[in-house]
Amino acid sequence: MKLTPKWILWFALVSLYAAVFGGLVYYNMFKFVFDKKLQNEMVEMVRFRAPRLVSALAARPKGPVSFAEADIMKSWKNNDDRIRDLIYLNYDGSVRWHENTQFLGMSYSDFNNSVGFPTSAVVYAINERAPKAIMFGEGNSYDMAIPLLAKDAVAGVVNVSVSRASAKELIHSAMIRYTIGVFFMILLIGGVLYLFMLLKILRPLDGLKDAVDAVSLNTLTLSYPARGDEIGDVAKAVEGMLAKIREDIKSLENVEIMSLEKERKWWKTILAVTVPKGSRALVIDENNNILYTNFELNSKKEGPVHLLDIFDGRQQNIIQVVGEALENPTKVLRGTVINKNVQCLVKAVQLPDDAGKNRMVLVLEPEK
Repeated sequence: MKLTPKWILWFALVSLYAAVFGGLVYYNMFKFVFDKKLQNEMVEMVRFRAPRLVSALAARPKGPVSFAEADIMKSWKNNDDRIRDLIYLNYDGSVRWHENTQFLGMSYSDFNNSVGFPTSAVVYAINERAPKAIMFGEGNSYDMAIPLLAKDAVAGVVNVSVSRASAKELIHSAMIRYTIGVFFMILLIGGVLYLFMLLKILRPLDGLKDAVDAVSLNTLTLSYPARGDEIGDVAKAVEGMLAKIREDIKSLENVEIMSLEKERKWWKTILAVTVPKGSRALVIDENNNILYTNFELNSKKEGPVHLLDIFDGRQQNIIQVVGEALENPTKVLRGTVINKNVQCLVKAVQLPDDAGKNRMVLVLEPEK
């Protein structure tokens, strides 16, 4: 897999992880904020009327509810769709007001046994003398108990069952906005990062690849503009490697030249001893190039001289003897040829292979 698909996959996975993790964080934050807002609104609603309610409770702590108190309860119940149920309790938990008049004056335990409070929020509110909200109904509602305090003593309690539908709608709307915002943010950040990667990494790497592909074996040089980043460091490393290869090739060429010079001196000594005076001897390498002769070659060709540069196609006898010698290594093959109007005996032998160096000795002896 190339770098671009890998980066896209990596970025997608990281973005998905960040979006899900952030979604969980924001969901709980929205839930806390909007639920807290709902609870605070209920508390402020009661506190706004608390002085009148506390005065009525102080005047008749366990007596029947006054018309003013009843009007307040009815207004809360009728004017706020979020309130599903509302109970007004005395300091001892007995029912002071309920929309069903049969429950008026009923004690806390009797009401709890007959109808039942959703949670124990009322008990917590009386004991802690502070508002208490407990979620119930699979998270669809809050059971809120708001104490009415008179000189730090609980004079009564307003118990409200509040629907969370409005808070859920706010949370749902906020999460939709969050999702849309995250989507466009990922696109924006991903686009900027990919553009940066394209301009600063991918294209320079493609240029370096093309420069490496264009390296010639003749020169072994890298044509790539200097850069001050990591890609430039890689290019410098490649240039350094090519320089070492050039040096190694030059060293090998020098070694080969020295080896050939030593071999020519060796052949000069051997042929001087073994070849009769007046005879011409040639040493031929594996490419049929002339390696050494005991006479001067009158060739104007630059570089290696091939056997056919000396003996053309008209001297078939020599070519035939050389071919037979190649097919029969270590065997001395003979023939005759006319060289410069002189009848000569031709002898050729293919020497044994020595570490990949095939040598053939060709001797032309004038016939007497």
